[in-house]
Amino acid sequence: MVLNELLRKRTIAAAVLMFSVPFLLLASVYDALPAELSVLRNPLSGAVTIAPKSAFMVFRVPLMNLSHGLMAAVMLSHANDFQNAERRASFAAVFTTLLFAIALKSNFEALEISGLTGLMGPLAGAFTVGTVLSVTGGLGLALARSRRVPLPWSELRMPTLDKVTLAGLFVGYLAIVTASMLISRRV
Repeated sequence: MVLNELLRKRTIAAAVLMFSVPFLLLASVYDALPAELSVLRNPLSGAVTIAPKSAFMVFRVPLMNLSHGLMAAVMLSHANDFQNAERRASFAAVFTTLLFAIALKSNFEALEISGLTGLMGPLAGAFTVGTVLSVTGGLGLALARSRRVPLPWSELRMPTLDKVTLAGLFVGYLAIVTASMLISRRV
């Protein structure tokens, strides 16, 4: 039990650190960022939308990732709802994997937004590749880990506050996306 508590505390500390890095990085380069920022890039058509630099536009991506990470953390906090040790461990593994995949994605995206890609020359695409790999790898690993805890999760006992929190985080995410689209313009 002491080992589990130590691992839980280390997991929380690592997640907090990983979700903090994008905010710190972007704050440190805020003044050096261009006056207009890319909001959305369509790799198939080449279409780009841009928006004027503002605190909202600079920090919106880490905020969206943080909302996803907090959703995963809320779900992870319910691992002990599962009495069966195998199902509990698999449920925890799924949401721990998602938590860290989201955090890693957030870090790669912050590196890309920061403009450090311009300093890397031929390695500039590495951050985009890292973003894609963290998403696909994280989802793939979470899916593989979910085999031992298939739906439905009848054991899950989520209080109303947690349900409201999840809904609020999702609505907040949608609000950030909507505001980003309203502020941006296509070039």
